[in-house]
Amino acid sequence: MLKPFLSSILMLVFSFGTAIAQQGLEKIIVEKYYVAQAYDTTANVYAGKLSIDAITYRIYADLLPGYKFLAAYGSPEHTLNIATTTTFFNNIDHGATIPNVIPFRTLRKNTVMLDSWLSVGAAGEDCYGILKTDDDTLETIKHEKKFLANAKKSMGISLVEKDGIVRHENVPRPFFFHIDSAVKIFDGNHPGGLFEIKNGAWACLGGSKGADSLTNNRVLLAQVTTDGELSFELNIQVATPTKGVSQRFVARNPIEDEICIPSLIYGKERKK
Repeated sequence: MLKPFLSSILMLVFSFGTAIAQQGLEKIIVEKYYVAQAYDTTANVYAGKLSIDAITYRIYADLLPGYKFLAAYGSPEHTLNIATTTTFFNNIDHGATIPNVIPFRTLRKNTVMLDSWLSVGAAGEDCYGILKTDDDTLETIKHEKKFLANAKKSMGISLVEKDGIVRHENVPRPFFFHIDSAVKIFDGNHPGGLFEIKNGAWACLGGSKGADSLTNNRVLLAQVTTDGELSFELNIQVATPTKGVSQRFVARNPIEDEICIPSLIYGKERKK
């Protein structure tokens, strides 16, 4: 059973019932956003320790059109975690635990765009995060000096060409429920390699859609940078187009109306 606190989040705050119909969450997408190179580490003295070849990953919920992301949550039955075998990089110059408060004007500086954080769609102040393959070449951020200029094929599209960011007003902002201690791992002052939730969530009140919600309805949930091996297990609640009805997707051991899809687990062998 869900603990009373988490149950109140998922049922009272959002006021959604559950139903099994068309599955609104198609899959989780993991994008290799950037691979750090030697010049990027020249900012380490004031921006935080970044390793050469550290990879920045973006994690998206790929939803059907008309569906909304409500929450990523952990419960006693369904622990949520994002982990690395080393530590997460946090930019201590202008980074934050959520991207909404990172001023747009600072994104061009040093390694700010590689900061680790949680999101419900944003990638910066008044900015949606989108897959680089969905981006165009207009208004791409031009970084100071030679930062974030890696163009090796192993990282896909370079940030010099497409930055995976689109300006927009009223970008949804995440709210944290009972995870203030856990999220400190992304504030730059508490280095570590395990973000874990057993009775809490980060969420969007009213729900959030992707920047292009009519076609590729992809909501950016997190960005993490690490020189270790990334893994995660996610549990997600989405709102359906039917008012007051939601669906819950869990990484393991679904019960009742919960739905289990393989992509909610990444970097780990699924236990049978």
